[in-house]
Amino acid sequence: MSIEKVLFMDCDFASRIDYELKRAERYRVFLSLAVFNIGPIVDMAGNGSFASDKDRSDFVGSIYEIIRHSVREIDAVSNSGNIRIGVLLPETPRQAAESTINRLSGSIQKFCSDYFRNGDNYLIPIEISSFPDAVGTKSIVSYIKEFQKD
Repeated sequence: MSIEKVLFMDCDFASRIDYELKRAERYRVFLSLAVFNIGPIVDMAGNGSFASDKDRSDFVGSIYEIIRHSVREIDAVSNSGNIRIGVLLPETPRQAAESTINRLSGSIQKFCSDYFRNGDNYLIPIEISSFPDAVGTKSIVSYIKEFQKD
């Protein structure tokens, strides 16, 4: 197990974002954060596909596991049980983050098609914020506050 995994085993995702942002500023390295909003899929499929809150939680948990097993060991994935799943990509510029997110989106869309047993195209809203880029609509710092609420 890596040192970073041990350091953050008991910490929350917002703390990890804060730590990595300070590290990126100090060492002048890239940092990217992507937030997948699973809410539209849950709402769209909620008309009978989720008989209980446990079914909904299991579905979101499955997507979390797909993401977690598809990223590097140094990356962090939020596990707040919420309909938003954050992926923190240390030392990753925005373009590389976009490539990773496109790959993950394809895996999630395939999972959703198989899960709901239909060929619908499941669009997942994704927000990406990068440091030092200022291209995103939100800063990485604003996500720290959002994930502290979760």
